Amino acid sequence: MQPIVYETVGSIHILQIRITHVKNMTWRFIDTDKIDGYYSAALFESIAKHVGSGEVDDTILFWRAKTPAVYLGYHQYVEDEIHEDYCAANGIQVVRRVLGGGCGFCDEDQILFSIIASEGGGTVPTDIQGAYSRILGGLINTLRMLGFDGKLEPTRNAVYSQGRKISGNAQGRFEGAVLVNGSFLLDFNFSEMDRVLKNPTMNLAEGVECARDGMITLSELLDGAGYDIDHVKGVLKRGFEDALGIDAKRGVLAGAEIELAQRLSEKHRSREWIYRMDDKRRRRRNKPQVH
Repeated sequence: MQPIVYETVGSIHILQIRITHVKNMTWRFIDTDKIDGYYSAALFESIAKHVGSGEVDDTILFWRAKTPAVYLGYHQYVEDEIHEDYCAANGIQVVRRVLGGGCGFCDEDQILFSIIASEGGGTVPTDIQGAYSRILGGLINTLRMLGFDGKLEPTRNAVYSQGRKISGNAQGRFEGAVLVNGSFLLDFNFSEMDRVLKNPTMNLAEGVECARDGMITLSELLDGAGYDIDHVKGVLKRGFEDALGIDAKRGVLAGAEIELAQRLSEKHRSREWIYRMDDKRRRRRNKPQVH
């Protein structure tokens, strides 16, 4: 049974029904705020390796992109997804993550998150859709606590509000850890995304012709009323805690996590890593045919 909770917004009492589970585990919470895109990909990879080995607690990680970046899915091709010349000319980073899924344009107007749990630890379901449902319940909780509707769209593993996408997500499992990464749109530069991505409506609802019609931000939901980002982060953290049945205590990165992230960031910056799928395809195409 879900608890009934009343939230007060100004003088209005809003009925909230939050998705909750009994809290019986303590996780670590880390908020780096604005960091480099390449380092962010290296950091959540490093944390996952340490969570998977049992060296650190399961972790909720928040960050924001210090420099505009495109996060590319592990199996995607740069040349198919991104206007490379525009990105190079305008200082937009192309970051290939270790997770699958589609690509997304990110800047400082989004809260980016990584929910990193030990695989088989019991908090996050072992099946892919079950993991999405449990974790993305945290976004639905957040929207409801802020006074808005939230709905999981399982086909795209996204969260929608007022029929439009406010959070896109990706999942990966390796070395004993499961990760679900995503974004929560505070605001958004739609025109810049159109210049960066070749297929800006690819991951939106069928029939959407431009991204602005298929996406929504917290700023738009608030109708320009403004927001305090620290308050929103607190609500988002609480939403995940309720969905996962955990308490997340603010913590720090271990020295080994930082050291590995620094090493991995060199990989993430390298052309070899960024273009690894493009280069593989090019080699296949150029391979002599055996008759």
